[in-house]
Amino acid sequence: MPARKRDFIIEKGADFQRQLFLKAGPDADIRDFTARMQVRSAVSSEVVVLDLTTENGGITCDYGVITINVTAAITTALDTSGLNSKGKVTEPGPIGELPYESEGKIALYDLELISPSGIVTRYLEGRVAIVDNVTR
Repeated sequence: MPARKRDFIIEKGADFQRQLFLKAGPDADIRDFTARMQVRSAVSSEVVVLDLTTENGGITCDYGVITINVTAAITTALDTSGLNSKGKVTEPGPIGELPYESEGKIALYDLELISPSGIVTRYLEGRVAIVDNVTR
């Protein structure tokens, strides 16, 4: 199954936390899974802007929920000097709210889930807008 598309907005200097909800059912039990997500300027780039895993605490997998968590200290330290593309990204808002839109330096990411038996599934992919902060 191909990866789903979803874009994110990361604001430098602020905590970034997103919860991704899986459809209820037997496939929602990902408590024993591991996950990894990398943000890069391009698919072919060797430079990783952000590296999140279940091992480093950037991602947690629970029953029906994947949580991505990046602290303000980490977003502040993101090196975006290698990101040459700028653009707007729209991110869905909570149910009943308008979506978020922001302009920033554009990077790409994908998020993979690894089952206890070692099967790798590309769950999500998309663009990330990294937005500079004024207050430091």
